[in-house]
Amino acid sequence: MKFDKFILSAAVTLAILGGCASPKDARGAVNLQGQGANAASAHDMPEEIADENLGHISYLEFDVDQNANALPMLPFEAQSSGEALLQKRFNALDLKAPLATAKDAFWALEYYKNTAKRQYYFSNMRKIPNEWFEKVRKNASMDSFGKVLLPAITTANASLRNLPTDEAVLYNPVRAGEGLPFDYAQLSFISIGYPLYVSHFSADGAWAFVGSDNVWAWIKSTEIKILSANAVQELKNSKFLSVIKDEEPVYDKNGNFLFYGRIGAILPFQSEDRFKFYGKIQTQSGLKNYEISKQSASRFPLKFSDENVRALASSLLGQSYGWGGFGGKRDCSLFLQDFLGSFGVWLPRNSKAQGQIGKVVSLANLSAEEKLHVIKTQAVPYRTLFHMNGHIMLYAGLRGGEPLAVHDVWGIRTKDNGRAMIGGVAITTLKIGSDVSEIDPKRLLVSRINSMNTFEVTSGEEAVRAKKSAIEKAYGVKIVGNEVIFADGSKVKFDDGEAKDTAHLLNLADVEDTFAQPYPLFKPLALPSNDAGRYRNYELLDKIYGASEAEVKANLTDVVWLKDHGGKTFKFNSKNGAAAALQAVSNELDALVAKKPELLKFLDNPSGTFNWRVIAGTKRKSAHSYGIAIDINTDKSDYWRWSKDGSYRNQIPEEIVRVFEKHGFIWGGRWVSFDTMHFEYRPEFGHLR
Repeated sequence: MKFDKFILSAAVTLAILGGCASPKDARGAVNLQGQGANAASAHDMPEEIADENLGHISYLEFDVDQNANALPMLPFEAQSSGEALLQKRFNALDLKAPLATAKDAFWALEYYKNTAKRQYYFSNMRKIPNEWFEKVRKNASMDSFGKVLLPAITTANASLRNLPTDEAVLYNPVRAGEGLPFDYAQLSFISIGYPLYVSHFSADGAWAFVGSDNVWAWIKSTEIKILSANAVQELKNSKFLSVIKDEEPVYDKNGNFLFYGRIGAILPFQSEDRFKFYGKIQTQSGLKNYEISKQSASRFPLKFSDENVRALASSLLGQSYGWGGFGGKRDCSLFLQDFLGSFGVWLPRNSKAQGQIGKVVSLANLSAEEKLHVIKTQAVPYRTLFHMNGHIMLYAGLRGGEPLAVHDVWGIRTKDNGRAMIGGVAITTLKIGSDVSEIDPKRLLVSRINSMNTFEVTSGEEAVRAKKSAIEKAYGVKIVGNEVIFADGSKVKFDDGEAKDTAHLLNLADVEDTFAQPYPLFKPLALPSNDAGRYRNYELLDKIYGASEAEVKANLTDVVWLKDHGGKTFKFNSKNGAAAALQAVSNELDALVAKKPELLKFLDNPSGTFNWRVIAGTKRKSAHSYGIAIDINTDKSDYWRWSKDGSYRNQIPEEIVRVFEKHGFIWGGRWVSFDTMHFEYRPEFGHLR
C-alpha cells in the first residue's frame, strides 16, 4: 500500500468534536480554518435552558421491524480502494509538529468549568467544585504541548477524553437528556490498532495528549504504544481487515483472549487461509499474534454490497446509545463513522461536519412534504445522509413509499422538555412519533432535517478522473497528479484535501470544489436544492481570464446582443471561448424571440456583463469582474437579497435557461441563493460526465 503525505485538514485538527449532539438543537458546530470562532463554540455543549421543566422519560414504539431484513435492498455495488481513508488515518504517524495552536487543542480545559449559569456534576449527582477543575487543568501540563511528538498506536479499545480524567462531567443530571450517558469529558471511542501521535503526557504520567485523523484528546498512557520508525513503516505496508461483527472476542492461537473486535476497526494482518486471518497486534501485554474467523472479519475495505450492509446492520441494531462513545458504545456520528468506514468511506467525527461531506442539498425552509419529495427523488440509499442540528442519519431507501433511516439516536424531545426514547441504533421512518400526542410535530425527524448530502462510495477515483477531465476540457489546462498546470507552466492544487462547509466552499474553494454540489444541467426547472456553481476557484479564473481589472479589460471583446431585436453591444471576455459562447446564445435567442415574441421582455434590457466588483455583502470577486457573466432584464428577475421572506421566486422561462446551458452557461436561478437574472459561463459543468 502506497502512502503519500496527507496534511490533516484544519477542519479536523482544530475541531475536537463530540460527535452527535445528544438531543440538543444548539450543538454540532465545527470550527474551521479562518472562521475565527472561539474554539469552545466548535464543540457540542450543554444548553443553558431557563425553562426548569425537567421533563419525563417515555418510550417510542418502533414503526419498522428492528431487523436487518427490514432494510431496503442496496441498489448498487461498489468497491473502494480504501486508500483515501488509510491516508488520512495513517498521516498521524508522520506529523512532525502540531497542526493546531495550544489554545485550540486545549479548548475543553478552558470551557469546562463552573460559571454563574453553568454548574457541572459528578456521576454521584454532587456538584463538581471549582478546585477539581483547577486540579485537572494543572495535571494537563499545557506548557508541554508538542514537546514529545512521537508516533503511537492504541493497544486496546479506548476512550478519547476531553479532560485527563476518568471522572464523568455531567450537566444538570436530573433533567431529561442529561446525566449519563452524557459525560462531557467523553469525546470518542476508538479501536485497538488506531494510529495516533503523542503531543505530551500529563503531569502525573497517567494520560497522553494525542492527535488522530479527527481529534485532539486525552487517552490513558497505558493504552498506547510508542512506535519506532521501522514499526511505523511495517504498519503502513500491512494488509488490513475490517471487523464485521461488533464486540467479537479475538484470541491468540492458544485460545487466550486478547481484545474485542469492533465494527469500524481496521486491523493489520499477515496471512489468511480459508477460515481465518492471522496477524500481529500491539496489546497492553505486548506484541501478540492473533487470529480471527472470516465469519467475523473480511479484507478492508468491505465491498459495498447488500450482504455486507445487512451484516453490519444486524450486528449493530439495538445497541445502546453512547454519547461520545460512552461505555464503548456509539452516538450518531460515531455509528456512521464506524459503519461507513468499514467500506472505506472516511467521515469526520462530528455530525455537522459529516453533513457537509459530498454533495449537499439544502432542505431548509421546506415543508415536511416538500422535504419528502426531494428525498424520494434525489436521495441515494446508503449514500445519502440526513442532517439536522445535533443529529445525523443514513438514508436506507424507501419501504412502502416511506423513506427509512438507520441511525443511533437518544430520543425525541417532548412538549414538557422530556424525551420519547429510542436509545440506540434503530431503523425508523422520518415520522416516528407522529402518533404521540406529547410530541410537537415540529420535533419530528422530518421536520428538523435541514439538509441531506450524498457521498462517493468508492475512493472517488472515477469521480476524480471525471472532474479532472472536465476541467482540462473546459479550460485547456493539464492536470498531472494533484496539480493543475497552465500554459505558462504555473500550477495550482487541484484538491487541497480540506473538508469545507458552505462558507469555506464559497471563500476557499479549490479547483475540485467547483463540483462540490451537482448542477442540474438541462433538468426541468424546480425548487433549488443547493448552490452548485457558486463555488469558484479564483486562482483558476485569474489565470484564464485575468487577475486584475487591467488584465481583464485587455481581454474583453464586443458581443452584439439580439441583433434583430435591439442590437445592443456588451463587453465579454474573449478568452476560453466565453465571448463566442455568449454570441452563440444571443444568436439562438434572437431566432427564438422571432418565433415567440413574448420572450423578448425577459431579454431586451440586460443590466450588464463586465463590471469589476465584489459580490454584494462579500469580499469575493463577482463573475462579472472576469467578464464571464450577464444579467438579463432585472425587471423580470428575482434575487434572494431582494426577497422579504426568503421565498424562492422565478419568472424566467425554461426555454431561455436551456439555450444558455446548451452553450456552457449556468443559471443563478438554480441556486438556493437565487439570482434569476444571472447567467455565468462555466463550461466545466457541461464536460462533467
